[in-house]
Amino acid sequence: MEGLEITELNLSEVREENQTKRIDPEFFRKDAQKAYARLRHHRRFADLVKTGYRVIYESTEIIERAEGVPLGLPFFLQAADLETPFIHDESMACVAESDWERYPKGRIQPGEILIEVKGKAEKVAIVPDDFPRKTLVTGTCYKLQVQDPLDKHLLVSFLLCRYGQALKERLKTNLLISFISKDDLYSLPVPQFSDGLKRRISEAFVKSEEWQKDSIRLQAAAEYTLLKAMGLEGWHPPEPLTYTRCASEALAAQRIDSDFFAPARYATLEKLAAMPHRLLRECCNSVRELIDSSKSQGIAMVRNFDVTDALKPSLDDSKEIVDVGELGSTKKLMKPGDVVISRLRSYLRQIAVVRTSKSVPTVGSTEFIVLRPKKGISPELLQVFLRSQPVQTILKYCQEGNQHPRFGESNLLEIPFPEVLLEHSEEIITHIRQAHAARQQAQALLAKAKRAVEVAIEEGEEAALILLAGKS
Repeated sequence: MEGLEITELNLSEVREENQTKRIDPEFFRKDAQKAYARLRHHRRFADLVKTGYRVIYESTEIIERAEGVPLGLPFFLQAADLETPFIHDESMACVAESDWERYPKGRIQPGEILIEVKGKAEKVAIVPDDFPRKTLVTGTCYKLQVQDPLDKHLLVSFLLCRYGQALKERLKTNLLISFISKDDLYSLPVPQFSDGLKRRISEAFVKSEEWQKDSIRLQAAAEYTLLKAMGLEGWHPPEPLTYTRCASEALAAQRIDSDFFAPARYATLEKLAAMPHRLLRECCNSVRELIDSSKSQGIAMVRNFDVTDALKPSLDDSKEIVDVGELGSTKKLMKPGDVVISRLRSYLRQIAVVRTSKSVPTVGSTEFIVLRPKKGISPELLQVFLRSQPVQTILKYCQEGNQHPRFGESNLLEIPFPEVLLEHSEEIITHIRQAHAARQQAQALLAKAKRAVEVAIEEGEEAALILLAGKS
């Protein structure tokens, strides 16, 4: 019985606000019951909503960003672009203009709250004022506007705190793909606080957003510094519609797909190789070490979607520790200072530096390539280089496979690494570390806002105001 819990309820409690007549144990988890007991007499989610909608798209084809942006096509915001409570627009794909005309209710609006209700059904985000206006939002998210602007940040803080998470978690239905219906979402109890407390929560959120923007700016500065050092700022490789290659090249590469022989890849490789350089395999080791499941009990598991935040400088100790017995298969071992990149197309630009504790092994899918920089090459410099436009162009055209396109390890390790980058290493490192610090400040303020909601529910608004008045 270890790890199990029993919830004992009266029949009246089972029936209360249970219109769908749920009797599964997930609906009656103790944390959810405790949260509901504290909030049962508060207002409901529906009381806050001004407008809300979830679009069901039919036959919508995703168009790659590189193809859609030059044509001015609408963006398509997917759940992978959300990092609660922020949205990253730099990797958004596109859709046809006809979809923009066909689905007007899917058009995103500044200030809207996006709640993931299908799939993992965990993410929540607020659309910033400077977000690209011509964007459709995925049908896995419910989009809404609140009646009172002060409720916007309160609602998100509540959904992220442990009370909101517990209540939202129990609303999930379907064992294969989790889903939260509109009726269930609207029935969620939400705390009613004074305008004074809501303003203070909003202030914390706004400051958090400012720190997040600083993080983005510093990350961009690092990438610009790297491109400028190579003399490639503003340079774009040629991409003609037609080109020819010799049969001998196809035989040597053992590839016959047109992408691999694209002029853009050739031109980019030539640009890098024209500078004094070393191959990437000479700058770092590709780690193939696997975890010994017989010697470890606790591990930090890294999955592909853990590196979808392109602006996250590292994989740190925020990872949940799980038992090694839950791995299911042998996993690749990572160490602090390693640079992790997934071979899958969906995660091509998302590259992370591992900064987890040495006391807890960190492991990931064998789809990850784990690079361990050699002496003189910093993890931050390697990360920015891999995320740069030249490297991304090369890897894009190296991918093969229909269902899950991926590039090969040799494609990555044969990329030229210009020596000139070492002269600008310190400047790039400084930008990335400052970006990391700014991001930590943003996360700390978010944590304070969430905790303030919990304290207000448990101890009252005065205690929450004292918490928010303290130093970050």
